[in-house]
Order: sequence, then structure tokens, then C-alpha cells
Amino acid sequence: MNKGLQIVFQSLDAEHVLARVIWREQDSGGGSLTLEIPVRNSAAAPKSTEQLQADARALAVRFARAFADTIQD
Repeated sequence: MNKGLQIVFQSLDAEHVLARVIWREQDSGGGSLTLEIPVRNSAAAPKSTEQLQADARALAVRFARAFADTIQD
């Protein structure tokens, strides 16, 4: 996987999907942060894949900023 953000959706049941948000800081030799977030299926709460990805991306950015604020120099 390349540096950056990847979002993968996996069906859990008829009403929910698992949004797996993977954040990688380096192309190789670095770690990655994976968030797994159950969300309502598009059939239960109609949203396009693009809208779901935008929501997941915004959540990942907020999480990364909050995490970065906890790191001390």
C-alpha cells in the first residue's frame, strides 16, 4: 500500500458495513494506523460511496489531528 489514506468497506449484515480506514505515513518501512468503524449500510441511510468515503476521510483527519496533539516533543 502506498503512503496516504485508503478506505475499504466490508458488509457486516443487511443494515451495517464496516469502514476500514487505513492511514500510512511512509511508502515502506513505516507503520500504519487502521480504524474500523461500523456504519449504517447505504440501504438503511442512503448515501453514495463517495459520501461515505468523504465521511470516513473527515473522521480520519480529525482523529489524526487529535492524536498528533497528544504527542510531546
